[in-house]
Amino acid sequence: MMNVVIIGGGRLGTCLGRALAARGYPVAAVSCPTRRSARESVRLIGQGVAMTDPARAAARGRLIFLCLPDDVIADVGRRVAAGRRDWSGRTVFHTSGLQPASILAPFKARGAVIGSFHPAQSFPGKDAPLSVFRGIVFALEGDPEVRTTGGRIVRRLGGQVLWLTAADKPLYHAACSLACNGLTVLLEAAFDLLADLGLDPAAAGEVLLPLSQGTLQNVKKTDPRHALTGPVVRGDAGTVERHLEVLRRHPGVLDIYRALARQALRTARERGLPAARLRALRRLLRGG
Repeated sequence: MMNVVIIGGGRLGTCLGRALAARGYPVAAVSCPTRRSARESVRLIGQGVAMTDPARAAARGRLIFLCLPDDVIADVGRRVAAGRRDWSGRTVFHTSGLQPASILAPFKARGAVIGSFHPAQSFPGKDAPLSVFRGIVFALEGDPEVRTTGGRIVRRLGGQVLWLTAADKPLYHAACSLACNGLTVLLEAAFDLLADLGLDPAAAGEVLLPLSQGTLQNVKKTDPRHALTGPVVRGDAGTVERHLEVLRRHPGVLDIYRALARQALRTARERGLPAARLRALRRLLRGG
């Protein structure tokens, strides 16, 4: 197994380091902006040296993961790559779902294999259970050698590989953002509506989370189109009208509701909703 270095020991970096260590990959070092954060990550991983200099840390590994925010990967990568004349025999990944592997070109120019390695998962904390990687999809893109190295890592983590091109990544990442961040925003909006009824977050969660979890299970069993229920696909214009009336007191949520209802109309049409009901719903949703 190649020694692993994690540059950016945040939630993803630490969880990935823990999972790799558990699957037999020795973690040589973790680099974070502060020594306190690096030490915390090393403690959770159970091995490695805590460091604050990413270039010195990277020199310790043959498998290097840059688990960094999208807008700093290129700059940090350039500075780290400049720390050695020869990166031959090393594979350098970044974990962005959006950025192409080519932003690691300074490593490639010095002999490294480069790739992107994005787990389609959210990480609530550095101590998330290792099972968080099991069964998920990892989007890989980069040099041809990444198919061997990256594919082997994904299999050891219990995941599945989705091979992408650089041009595929923005659309892929937008889809992931809608499914993850968009869902969270929707739930926040729904929680806020129930707060107007006096429900605290715990009580709102008792109402909404089983509903959301049941919906996700329905999507898993079929697909989003067949799992969709509610007044729009039923053609219940009266219910939609009442929703729009009450949501005028919540203009931000009203905008979200209208946008989602218009999207649901496409499914309603495909599922055979009569034209008259479709027209009635369109008129309602067109309102200012």
